[in-house]
Amino acid sequence: MNPLPRGTRRKYDLKVVSSGHRFPMGLARSREGELFVTDNQGNYNPFNELNHVCKGAHFGFINANEKEQGYKPPRYDKPTIDIPHPWTRSVNGICFLDTPQALRDKTGKDAFGPLEGHLIGCEYDTRQLIRMTLQKVGDTFQGAAYPLSIPPDNVEDGLLGPIVCAVSPRGELYVGNIRDSGWGAGNNVGDIVQIKIEPEKLPCGIAEVQATHDGFTLDFFRPVDRSKAADPASYSLASYRRESTPAYGGPNLDRRIEKLAGVEVAPDGKRVTLKLTDLREGFVYEFQLKPLVRGKEPFHPAEAHYTLNRIP
Repeated sequence: MNPLPRGTRRKYDLKVVSSGHRFPMGLARSREGELFVTDNQGNYNPFNELNHVCKGAHFGFINANEKEQGYKPPRYDKPTIDIPHPWTRSVNGICFLDTPQALRDKTGKDAFGPLEGHLIGCEYDTRQLIRMTLQKVGDTFQGAAYPLSIPPDNVEDGLLGPIVCAVSPRGELYVGNIRDSGWGAGNNVGDIVQIKIEPEKLPCGIAEVQATHDGFTLDFFRPVDRSKAADPASYSLASYRRESTPAYGGPNLDRRIEKLAGVEVAPDGKRVTLKLTDLREGFVYEFQLKPLVRGKEPFHPAEAHYTLNRIP
């Protein structure tokens, strides 16, 4: 949207930047100025999605009017992150955990520790927050999604229905919730919740997954038990894909249980490198880990979902 010269009847000139969005509820701009938008599973969207917005991009969705006119998309841009459904059902508002500059100048540090720069996603239906990390390979963005909040035993004691989020000038995360009678049933109610993230209190768990030319690296919030981390049996890894079609959603295709060709644990216990014999571009890699800690220490998150658009 660009301002027009004085004297022009319209104040702004509207131009299409990207198309093929089905239900783009969440917008967030990174510190580097890159714009990302969420979308929900449905027709032409086999997953919930995080998309990188760039001029001319088309993300697959064709609306009813376009179908009647025989519209053929000029291109199809794959999502930055395919967020599995029904693990999530509607990821809506998003925000980057970026420390406000004034707060960083005052404290001399990042407010979010190892979560700095990560994305928070509001998952309405299952009343949880998810987290996402990005990796840029060439000019392609891709990355992983993880659980963030831990659901209580009684769902009514948890978040009402996260739908928007933002970081305050004090470095606190605010989440806006609704529970709407026309969307998910329940009373028409809402609230705003303040969440203070204390990096020093994060449990041991997966901090970030990144792709390599022959596998993946897994970074952890705290050192893991190196003997457990070195055991290939501690990792369950599978890959699959879905196709964009006019049907609602879509099944997992070409699912394969991955066999590890090697496991390397860093001396400090905070990184594990998993080597695979054959990576597949365009597939989602699903990680499920056994607790890599001693005794009954908490281990969260123990799962990750990485979208491999391009092999580094």
